[in-house]
Amino acid sequence: MTDETKSIDRETYPHGETSYLGKSGFLSIFIHVQNQNPKRDNSSDSAKPEPTVPSPSRHLLFSFMDTYLEFCYTWCPILEREDILKDPGLESSSLLKQALALLGSQINPPLLKHETPAKYYENAKSLFYGNYERDPLCRITAVMLMYWWSAGPPNIVSMDSQFWWTGIAVKLAQEIGLHRDPSKDQVLRPGETAGLRRRIWWTLFARERLTSICQGRPCSINPSDCNVRPLTLEDFPAGKSRQGEIFIHWVRLCEIVGRVARHLNSRTDWQPVPGDISEDLVAWVNSLPQNMVPPFQPNAGAFDREVNQLFLPYLSVITLLYMKRLTQPLPKAYTAGILAASCVARIFEDFLARGTLRFLQGVAGWSIAIAILALLHARRVECLKEHAEQHLEILFTALKEMANHWHSSKMFVAGFESLTDSDSFMSTAKGRPDTHPPPTRAELDDCQLDYLVEWDGVSYLDYFPGASAHTSAMFNILLKYDPPNLFSDILVPNDVSMQYQDLFDGVWLEQSYDVEQMI
Repeated sequence: MTDETKSIDRETYPHGETSYLGKSGFLSIFIHVQNQNPKRDNSSDSAKPEPTVPSPSRHLLFSFMDTYLEFCYTWCPILEREDILKDPGLESSSLLKQALALLGSQINPPLLKHETPAKYYENAKSLFYGNYERDPLCRITAVMLMYWWSAGPPNIVSMDSQFWWTGIAVKLAQEIGLHRDPSKDQVLRPGETAGLRRRIWWTLFARERLTSICQGRPCSINPSDCNVRPLTLEDFPAGKSRQGEIFIHWVRLCEIVGRVARHLNSRTDWQPVPGDISEDLVAWVNSLPQNMVPPFQPNAGAFDREVNQLFLPYLSVITLLYMKRLTQPLPKAYTAGILAASCVARIFEDFLARGTLRFLQGVAGWSIAIAILALLHARRVECLKEHAEQHLEILFTALKEMANHWHSSKMFVAGFESLTDSDSFMSTAKGRPDTHPPPTRAELDDCQLDYLVEWDGVSYLDYFPGASAHTSAMFNILLKYDPPNLFSDILVPNDVSMQYQDLFDGVWLEQSYDVEQMI
């Protein structure tokens, strides 16, 4: 390394944090030499003075931490309450404070005076790009907390999107070697544990897989480059076994979701989905413990916010796999897709009944939109029409509520409203009681229920273990139908989720995406 190179390295990276270097380029043999260079003494570095950024009060900071622990920890288990007083941690990190304030004010805004989420975001972004945060774990944690905020829609190139920040977090994690389990003699950073490393890594892995299926974009995490073992409850702090158990199953589901996305994105024409994917989905739902009762089982019991969220990507993937693009503007949905969409409506009915959707991640709006597409087709079938419209009313209400906080949901609302005359498109059977007797077999035949599919050895009912005619009116109708023939030609296109993006093109670009309007 020349003196010139040393000077550039010192000026650009004044904090001297050692990065991860693999074996392929032999750069790892120079790490020891560089770290022993006396000219690299960090004590002589004069770091740039951090800009003055108003810090949330102690009361607000604890409130924001409570919001994170209540609504976000299960899906992003990277901070603990005691981290507020730790150094390095919230106590010493302006960046982390701003990121936590962004999350807290977005999900559960306090009644005390505070900045807007947009202001907290701008503060955090300025601190991040100014390279004022010395601790790499604090940098990664702060960026990951920004996931509950998006300054623009996904169809516009942006350095403020969830896709962008997730990619940044992945690169930061790879740079310090979080994609590899620590060796026995590896010295961990202050506040770093093997369990925390794994929780950070698998959170990023799951997020990237969801982004891939939603937006049709490739993943940057290649499992063959990683040796991080699967999570166990031992990787979670004491008292977090419930959240840990849900998160472990969440990561397993997202791994399947990622394989679905990769398969679909690799196809150039309409081809069947491999049977192992559907079998893995069925195996996943059957592997869940008894305390994670699926929302489609009649005995689902008390409302469980985390379990309902756990099932959203599962149901959305099934809906995607059982929809087929036609020459008409809207796709055709098959039985499994319609049933999954009706379950999504049931979940959001539970959410809406409890008053707010602000705690949901932005991807929930995509789940709503996919369910709406399936139910719009179900509405064309006479004996399903009334129940489909009831589900659509719930989902449109939820989507509009999500649109108050998420640009992507705002785009979906505008896109749906532009497809059809709003009066007929949004019409529902409001206030009309269900007084119809159960349909007869002849009436079911007249419904033209030609959707039932047994596909690659997996029956559509296998996706819904424990479901029965008592699950919902939609299940009651479709489960009573014994199809005269079974279809085996369910085909899925390349980029199955984003194939429907053109349904909304144009109107998306016409919308105002002023950040302050979304507060």
